[in-house]
Order: sequence, then structure tokens, then C-alpha cells
Amino acid sequence: MAEVATSVLVQRPPLADIKVPFEGDLLERGPVAHRLTAYLQRLQVGAVIAIDAPWGEGKTWFGRHWAKKLENDGHRLAFIDAFGQDYAEDAFMVLSAAVLKLCAEDATTVEEVKRRAGEVMRALLPVATKAAIHLAATALGAGAMVTALNQVAGLSVDGDEFAAVAKQAGGKAGDVTAEWVKRRLGQWEAEQRSVEGFRQILAEFAQRTFKETGKPVVVVVDELDRCRPAFAVALLERIKHFFDVPHLVFVLLMNRDQLEKAIRGVYGAETDATAYLGKFLHLSLRLPKVQERDLNTDHPTRRFVRSVAADLGLRDGDFVAYFAATAVLFNLSLREIERGCTLFALTDGRQEALRPYLIALKLKRPDLYHGLKDPLGADGAHRECSAFLDEELARLVRELSRQWQKPVARHDLGFLGSYLDGLLCFHGIFVGRRGAMTEEDSRKANEAMHGIFGPREPERAFARALSAIDLDVQ
Repeated sequence: MAEVATSVLVQRPPLADIKVPFEGDLLERGPVAHRLTAYLQRLQVGAVIAIDAPWGEGKTWFGRHWAKKLENDGHRLAFIDAFGQDYAEDAFMVLSAAVLKLCAEDATTVEEVKRRAGEVMRALLPVATKAAIHLAATALGAGAMVTALNQVAGLSVDGDEFAAVAKQAGGKAGDVTAEWVKRRLGQWEAEQRSVEGFRQILAEFAQRTFKETGKPVVVVVDELDRCRPAFAVALLERIKHFFDVPHLVFVLLMNRDQLEKAIRGVYGAETDATAYLGKFLHLSLRLPKVQERDLNTDHPTRRFVRSVAADLGLRDGDFVAYFAATAVLFNLSLREIERGCTLFALTDGRQEALRPYLIALKLKRPDLYHGLKDPLGADGAHRECSAFLDEELARLVRELSRQWQKPVARHDLGFLGSYLDGLLCFHGIFVGRRGAMTEEDSRKANEAMHGIFGPREPERAFARALSAIDLDVQ
């Protein structure tokens, strides 16, 4: 079934629909993929690579375009949407199904992988169905229980054998379970051989592929951090225990913070989730985000805002420039930028300098946004906004002073500095302006404020802007 775009930017293009990898790479992440590909080429072992970024920062777009590039370059590659498959009883099934697709061209290998994977599943399932054994022994009786076990776990146990177990246990459900577990322990060595057999056939496939192509086999796993915690942790553990073979590389697209929360959810709040996760990863790379504050027309964030605005029918005017500035200022995610552009598109399109600031506040600091709307809490909100902007302005002064290797005045800070100064000047009406200012700085700040709010009555302009964006956009 074709995937449906859930956002303006079609964040989830199916691999088959990507004609040119990294076409429209507004955030300049293609070079990151190139470096990662070179790293893959040098690997002589199996590996698990994590691509880490917060939700809404374009991990899926990056992962699918990189996957398509690897596929075009001759890698055997599988792409797993983990969140879409976390209903599976065991993560091993999802991973082994992906491997089966990769070796589909070799019928002999397919059958051997199926057989070996089936043996591993039979070794895994009884642990998950131990409680079912107890229930079946109580409710169904021995004969029905044997039939159910044979169907679910692929076991070959006849009624006489199970009846003997039940008789030996005195017919009590709890004792039946204990006797059954003893029998299962007797099969432990056979199950270990099954696991080694599966890993052996997998290693042979990866080695043969590497000899033929000179490239490792790659499995990309997306949306791991959105899965049920138990499934996400199990998938990591299954990769480590069953799929760790030379020339097979797993790439996990994830939000590391969320995955560590999942680990603590499974193993307890006191678990050192960072250390535990580190046991499974050979490389963890934070997907880079441009931090440059020189908001020229070619800044990646400005390009991104311009693209979203164009998709929404907005012109490339002041809104694009000012919303790009606030996106950098508030460190908005790509998804938050989409939501912000959509919110502005739902208004009458006026106040293109002021509304971007309030939209960013609403998205990133809703406490301050709602405080500004509350007559009883407005002064406190103005004070917090003023402190935040003042710190950002001071930071910009420090950055440019280091860059230019000389002291920089407020009125020499360029577009972003002027914008911050104008907003600060407005909040200062309510709480006073911090620090001493030269006459020139004060004049420039007032000019900047009137450029944002209009030539007169900035308080009324502010109230109109708050009213205009008073919509809930998810």
C-alpha cells in the first residue's frame, strides 16, 4: 500500500518514489550521508549505527534518501518501519523477514534461512508462552493443550508424553508447568545449536554478498523510538544476540533520549540507560543542525521556511525572513516550522515581522505565550521574554565579537540583532529595559520596534497579533 504524506513536506517518501537521492536537500545533509557511506565501506565487521535526532528533525527523510543512495550504489538493503510492525509477537520475526527479502534471489538460502529462523522462533516462543501453558493446563486439559502447543510453538509432543508429564506432576497445573520447564531445559543445547546455525547461515550470506559486491548488507530501521518500549528494547537485543555477523550493518534512525526512556521503562527507573544502550551501538551520530546565525538568503533554515511557505501558497517576503530568524532563535524543529508556517497561512497574512515571534513563542514556550495573553500574568511573561531576548542579544554580541576579533556594538549586529533589539524595546515598555544603553543604541532599538509593530500604538498591534494566531494547529 502506498504511503500517505502526513505533512506539507512529505516527510516519508517510499524508496521507490525517490528518483534522485537528496534532491531538494534544503538542510545540506547529503555530505553527512557521503561520510557515513565511506565509513560503511571501510567496515570489516558487523555494526549497529545510530542516527540520532529529536522528533520532527527530518530523520526519516534523511534515512530514506540515504537508503536509496546506498541501494543505487549496489548495496543489498532492507528498510524496516519498526513502528508499523511493533504489533509482532517477537522482534526477531520482523528482522528475519527483512533478511529473507534480501536473499530472495537465492532459493536455497531462502529455504535455509526460513528453516533456521523457525528453529530460533521455537526456542524463543516457549519463554513468552509459559503463562499460557499454566492457563491451558487448567482450562483445556492435557489433550487440547498439546494440540495448542504444537500449533503455536511448532513442537512435536504427543498426548501420551504430555500425559506422562501431567501424571508425574500429580495433575496440578503449577506442577505441570514445572515439569514442562524441566523438559524444555533438556532441549537447551539443541536450541543453542539452532541459534548458532541461524547465525552461521546469515554470516555466509553476508560474506558471499560482500565478496560479490564489495559492500556490506545494510538494514535500516526507522521509528524505533516510537515503538512500544518492550518491542524497541527487544529489537535491539535481538540484533545483538542473533544478527551480529560480519558485513551486516544495521542503521537505527532514532531519538536517543526517547529510546533511553523506553529502556528505563522496561528495566526500571534506576537503570543506566545510556550505558545499556551503548552496549548495542558501535557508532551514534547526532544528525547535524546548522547553528550559524548569519541569516542570509541562502541559510538552510531560511531555505526550509521558504520551501514550506511556497507549498502553502505564501510569498517569499518578510514572513520567511522573520520566521527563519525566530526558528533559529528558538531552535524550532522542522515539524514545528511546518506548524508555524501553517498557522500563519491561516491568518490574514499581515504583521509579517511580529507574528513569527509570537508563533515561535506559542510553539516552543506556550507558558510565556499564554502569560502574555493573561492580564494578571502579563508583566511576569514580559519580564521572562525580556530576559530571554536580552541573553540572546548578549550571546550574539559575544559571537560576532569573537568572529570579527573586535568589540561589536548593538546597532552593528545586522538583521537578527535589530530584530531582537526591537522586540526587547517593546517588552521594556512593561518591565523597563535592562542595562545601560547609548543614545545611538536606544534610537536604533526604537526604530527596530516600530519596524516590527508599526509606527504607532505597539500595544494595540501586539494585541491584534495575539488574537490573529489564537488557533490550535497540531
